[in-house]
Parts: sequence; C-alpha cells; structure tokens
Amino acid sequence: MRYISLVFLFMLLNSTANAQELFPEMEPASTIPKGVLGVRAFTESYKEFSQFRNLSAIRLMYGLTPKLTVMATADGSNHHNTLLPPEYPTHNTPNVGVHHPYRFNGVDFYAKYRFLSIDGQNSHYRMALYGEYAYLTVAHDEGEPTLLDDTKGFGAGLISTYLKGHFAASFNGGIIVPSKYKGSIPDFVSALPPVPTIVTYPNAVTYNLSLGYLLYPRVYKNYNQTNINVYMEFQGKTYGATQVKVSDILYPGNYYVINTKDIPVLQAGNYVEAHPGIQCIIKSNTRIDLSIGYPLINKSYVHYYPLYTLGVQRYFYSNKKRTNSGSRKDT
Repeated sequence: MRYISLVFLFMLLNSTANAQELFPEMEPASTIPKGVLGVRAFTESYKEFSQFRNLSAIRLMYGLTPKLTVMATADGSNHHNTLLPPEYPTHNTPNVGVHHPYRFNGVDFYAKYRFLSIDGQNSHYRMALYGEYAYLTVAHDEGEPTLLDDTKGFGAGLISTYLKGHFAASFNGGIIVPSKYKGSIPDFVSALPPVPTIVTYPNAVTYNLSLGYLLYPRVYKNYNQTNINVYMEFQGKTYGATQVKVSDILYPGNYYVINTKDIPVLQAGNYVEAHPGIQCIIKSNTRIDLSIGYPLINKSYVHYYPLYTLGVQRYFYSNKKRTNSGSRKDT
C-alpha cells in the first residue's frame, strides 16, 4: 500500500491540467457562497473481527457571509456503549469484537473563516481559520481523541489551499482539546455498585495533506458537465497518554490513578493514513465521494482497516448564485 500511495502521489504532482478542491475527507480553505445551503450525508465502515462497525452522519452547511461558512453535524454509530466496559481499563481494553447497539452520539459544530484570497488565471490560493466544538454522550474507551465520534471538546486550526488548472493541494493543521469523561465502570457480575471514573483524554495535533486532480472534463463548456476527480489524502495525528482515575471504595470522592502503561490504546501515539478516493460531481451541485483508508505510518486504534467512506452532498442555491459561483468558485 505504501508503494501504491507513493506512485499515486508522483502522478498527481506531475499533472499539469485544471483541478478540484472539493476533497472527500478534509475541508478546503474555500468557503460556501453567502446564502447557499449544503446538505451532506456520509458513512464510515470497517470490520472489527466479526463485528461490522459503522458511523452515519448528516451535515448541514451554510454560507453565513462570503467568507464565513458554518456547519452542524449529527451522527450515530455502533462504536461505543453509554458506559465504559466492565473492569475498564485493566481487563477489557481494547474492548474489540463486542456488540454495541447503534445509537445517537451527539452533534458537532464547525465554523470556517477565509481570511486570504489570491486569484490568478485558472488558479487561486486560499487560507482559512476554523474552529470546532463537539458535544457527545459516548463512553470512549480508547485514548486517541476524535471530536466527531469519540470525545467531546474543542478543535481549531489553519487551512491552506492552492488550485492550479486541474490540480489542487490543501494542507490542514490543527489541535484537538478533548473534555474529560466522568461516568462509572459497571461491576462485571453486577454484584457491586458501579465505580465512579474520570478519564482524561490527551490533547492532539492533526496534520493533513489533500491532493486532487480533475480527470474529466478536459475543458469546461457549461456547469451541467459531470466532473470526475481523483484524490489522495494523507491524514495524521499525534497525541499524548490517557489518564484513568477511579474512586476509592473506602473513601468515595478520593480518586487514584490506574496504571495503564501496558495498555497500548491508552498510551501516546502517532500515525499517518492514506485515503485514495474518487468523486463524481453532477450538474455542479451534487457530489458523490468514495474513499478507502489504509495505515501508512503506524496506525490508529479507534478503527480497523480498511476504512471505507461514502458521502453524498448537494448544494441548494438560486440560479443567480449558481451563475456566479458554480461548483469550483467561491465569492
């Protein structure tokens, strides 16, 4: 897979025609035109031993101003339970291959402000700042923080996107500051009451590189032409160790730290994934994305591989907005 990724990267970097920056996985620095509404439905799936894990989400996107885009995403999955697994973290971590019911996880809010635009002939450069807040009600039993599905908390970062002809490249760098989980660990045989627990998830640094190339059409004639784009996106993250504290049975309210040094999913880690993908854009306002994620350097513990992502997105705007912006420009 590493060899295939390098070959794909070489092909993209040596392309000379026009491109798309509507990346399947990551947000570009460009924003949605003012007054335009977008709706995106997407799903992520992978197999964890005998269990098929799935996340499904619906996202609303709106151009609040020409430079400010806001989003709200609601999602559900069968990744977690409402409580941590029994005897966590010493006996059931990682808690893999276990059946979890499909449940609503929470809502993620995202805002992106484009502060720099440099336009040239068949090219442009954009920079934007983003902020994110996730309110989730899941019991995340791994350490790596992920706002959309695993941990509530805050995120922020910078996006830089360059488009030239058929080729687009975007870099996204940011931080995640997750909130603590305060709940209980149920007794394995239910003979004793649940033990109050505090899980302190680590901060994380994210770094993502997205590359895209427009295969078809070779020359734009009108906005009704179907676009076919190929992508390679590299997603990376570095994070610290997780701290787990449980209440003292004899002295409730006093907590002591559990030794987790032999539990890999709760230790500090880093990884880079490769996500090759393909995209079809129909009549400039409907896009269909498909990508597959593989580990490139180390691996993530919050999901197995390959990771399949499918998305469908549509914009709703007036004929005037469409004439001014189309599928490839912002205002």
